[in-house]
Amino acid sequence: MQEVNRKIRVLFLPKWYTNRYDPMPGLFIKLQAESLTPYCDVAVIYVHPDPECPNKYEAEFSEENEVRVLRVYYKSYGPSPSFIGKILNLWRFYRANLKAIHSIRQFSPDLIHAHVLTRMGLIGWKVSRNQHIPLIISEHWSRYFPENDSYNGWLRKLLTRFIVKKADAVIAVSDPLRDAMQKCNLKNRNFQVIPNVVDTAIFHTVALVREDPVKTMVHISCFEDQSKNISGFLRSLKDLSAIRQDFRCLMVGEGLNWDEMKEYAGFLKILDSYVSFTGVKTASELADILTTADFSVLSSRYETFGTVLIESLACGVPVVATAVGVAPVVINENNGVLVSPGDELAMTNALNQMVDRCRTYNPEIISEGTSGKFSKETIGKQLLAIYHGVIPEGRG
Repeated sequence: MQEVNRKIRVLFLPKWYTNRYDPMPGLFIKLQAESLTPYCDVAVIYVHPDPECPNKYEAEFSEENEVRVLRVYYKSYGPSPSFIGKILNLWRFYRANLKAIHSIRQFSPDLIHAHVLTRMGLIGWKVSRNQHIPLIISEHWSRYFPENDSYNGWLRKLLTRFIVKKADAVIAVSDPLRDAMQKCNLKNRNFQVIPNVVDTAIFHTVALVREDPVKTMVHISCFEDQSKNISGFLRSLKDLSAIRQDFRCLMVGEGLNWDEMKEYAGFLKILDSYVSFTGVKTASELADILTTADFSVLSSRYETFGTVLIESLACGVPVVATAVGVAPVVINENNGVLVSPGDELAMTNALNQMVDRCRTYNPEIISEGTSGKFSKETIGKQLLAIYHGVIPEGRG
């Protein structure tokens, strides 16, 4: 007998998710899962490679903000495995996913929501076909942008096109990402755009009186120089220091090129005097840093979305941003300055302008511009509408 008014059961299959080694990867996916809890019963299966895993597989189950999360760690060969090691890693990855899905079969999902192509889409398609339930795919990866140039290989392209076509709906986090995917011949009859969640319970305005004559700017990133153009931003800061000295910059985060960028700041002779590196911070710590800053900076060459941009605006903090991701849509004269990606002179000029003007912006007006658009409630309802559109009548 059909259950009356029960919540839709959704199984998330993400490529990235927070894990015991790093609380940051896939945080935006975690927030999406949490945004659905008022309307859906959500479970997450996440598989993570671990060269130090004492066994072939190790499972950890937890309930996090009403989301059931099963993390499976598998013993991997890395960081530079041989060809055989790569094959074994791939086999263990798929086997871990399928074993985990089997272990929660009693969950009986109404739909599969896979995040980040191509592997998770393939696993999601297999499960959805076997269980005769819809498949939703959300893409967050920037590899489809020409500047990234990492979407290659005939087999990957063939499988990705197949999975995207077979999905009941495909979601991109921004218009530029959707357009880039479609230019790569990734077609679906139900292609949607839903932005990332910004936790407005954490990121919000705080009334402060800023009297320090030295202005503080914040740059938050994953320290991957190819996309974030941190080296170019540091050169702009170097040029700005030749014009004026009444500023400082906090570089927040960790990642692939963190050591290299810190060393480069030292080479430019701006480390400590104008630039400091804080390391990775929690969401609440980021909010504290933003609310005490005068403005923030996004210097990326390309972005699928630009969550740190929205977090800054939600805190009432103006932004200097390159015209990537959602920046061209949300940045205006009331909340910041846009510059062309890769234009270091324009970035220097924009920073110089913002140091003068940053305290003339109205934090409440800045915050109101994003109010409600990226909240958990808004994104949860948008996802729910897509779910209702693909779930057969009488199920869920």
